[in-house]
Amino acid sequence: MTTPQIIAHRGASYLAPENTLVAFRKAMEIGADGVEMDVQKTYDNELVIHHDYMVDMHTDISGQIYDLTMGELKALDFGSWKDAIYANERIATLQEALELCAGMEGTQVQLELKSPLEDDPDFVPRVLDAVRAAGLTDRLTLISFHHSQLWQAKQLMPELKVGALTYGAFLSMVLPPPVVWKDLGLVNSMDEPFSEENCIDLRNNLIYRTVADKVDMLRANFPGETVEQVIGHLEEQADVAAYIKTLDFPVDIVSCEYHTAYSNPDLVNQLHAMGIQAAFWTVDTQDAVRSLLPLGPDCIVTNRPDRVREWVNAEMRK
Repeated sequence: MTTPQIIAHRGASYLAPENTLVAFRKAMEIGADGVEMDVQKTYDNELVIHHDYMVDMHTDISGQIYDLTMGELKALDFGSWKDAIYANERIATLQEALELCAGMEGTQVQLELKSPLEDDPDFVPRVLDAVRAAGLTDRLTLISFHHSQLWQAKQLMPELKVGALTYGAFLSMVLPPPVVWKDLGLVNSMDEPFSEENCIDLRNNLIYRTVADKVDMLRANFPGETVEQVIGHLEEQADVAAYIKTLDFPVDIVSCEYHTAYSNPDLVNQLHAMGIQAAFWTVDTQDAVRSLLPLGPDCIVTNRPDRVREWVNAEMRK
């Protein structure tokens, strides 16, 4: 067995508020090889680090990143939801996060593009400019579910490593079955594109807003596609190795929700045969580590990098 790289998902998110500077520092302090983070665009076209489009879970207001300015976001407390000791932790800009990682020697970065809901051809170039400015090209992998954006990144910066995120088993874990999207009011018809106009008013219902946030993710990653077309794209990714072969740009790593490995235990070997590394997320239990490690993943993404390090070391000693 090879020892996989251990990447802290949104930083040391089990211990600190996810996707914040304190979470990235904590991750490296407790032994991670690197951190994973998410970048998206604000209302005034600035770049910030946050996973969901909505801020409901991590602040005391209800709203979306794309509807708020940098100034409005910087005024919010993104730490207290986790613990009072993190009160007044502010949202990080992309520049702040990359500069921090650049200053932590050896830190690897997986930077996920959270696609804007409206087409913005300047989004990827601006992210690449920030990567260059931070001097992190050699230590950063740009990852995304929006594979056209990875293609754009490779055209603009061929030397940059890119990683394709695939849905696989992930979809069933974060969204209701597509057949009930209409019943939830998320679409009026299965043969029309996702849009804000054909969604019910979800502003005062957190459960609905959380589901709607996931639909926003699909809408951003498959712009202008009908529900039926999106389902077709997701089905194409069920056979990860076969799907990756259809991409018209070189991929350095493929990152899958870890249950995907159980449906295809030979996936890592298939990717390695193509010269591509394999990563699994989000691995937080000893049983999962024990079952995945013999498959030979190159990278494990986890909310608990310290514990995963212990479990990996224990398995490697056997």
